[in-house]
Amino acid sequence: MIGLYQYFGYKLGIKERFKMIKDAGFDVVGFWRDDWLGWTDHREYADIARSVGLVTADGHAPFIRDYDIANSLWLDNPDGETTVEIYTRTIIACGEDGIKNVIIHMIDDFMGRIVPPLNALGIERIKRLVDTAEKCDVKIALENLKTHDYLTYIFDRVSSPNLGFCYDIGHWNFAEPNVDLLSMYGDKLVTIHLHDNDGSGDQHFIPFEGSIDWKDQMKRIARTSYSGPTMLECTAGIPGSVEPNDSRSAEQWLADAAAAAKKLDAMRG
Repeated sequence: MIGLYQYFGYKLGIKERFKMIKDAGFDVVGFWRDDWLGWTDHREYADIARSVGLVTADGHAPFIRDYDIANSLWLDNPDGETTVEIYTRTIIACGEDGIKNVIIHMIDDFMGRIVPPLNALGIERIKRLVDTAEKCDVKIALENLKTHDYLTYIFDRVSSPNLGFCYDIGHWNFAEPNVDLLSMYGDKLVTIHLHDNDGSGDQHFIPFEGSIDWKDQMKRIARTSYSGPTMLECTAGIPGSVEPNDSRSAEQWLADAAAAAKKLDAMRG
């Protein structure tokens, strides 16, 4: 099965968006579980996606707020508790909406942000989130960002079948291309974010439109126990904008993305 996140740029109505994803050949859709771009009716979106024949998969927890949401998790202040509340609500809502994987940023080292020292308070909060995930039959997937150190710190201290790894191959390519993250965390792999870049930044190109060695990477993924969909997290424009920075129509972009996803899926054997 091949999948794509609901957000891929272009100004489209939500039902039109899901129908176009399905018509392009995708089987699965992932969701931004945030009020990003004015998208707020998450349960309705899951129902609409299923109504057009899409399987509902991953839900990405919020990471854009008017404060440093992820890094606050490690700070002894009210913002830290607010972050726990936001993530807890997201886990519960995803469970209720039939979304079984929740991708969470538990630090934010993008855009020059400084990650605070990792500490026991943050671990205690993460254990609370994992406890909620266990009760809701949801898996939390920690995504690799610019550095993997925080993943090791958490996985060494928190163990649960409901806590795993989201391999973001685009982040790996520009941030840590010499680190074999799949050897380190492949046994915990819950989901994958497949997108390309030229090695200079987080560009979210369609696979094969950047510099990633996809044949090698898909072989590495195939060696893990991961059996979920071949999941793209690509966009036709600057991430966070519905304005496409691409000459292709939405239909053509989706056709190209689906063709790339099918090629990647075949590489998994």
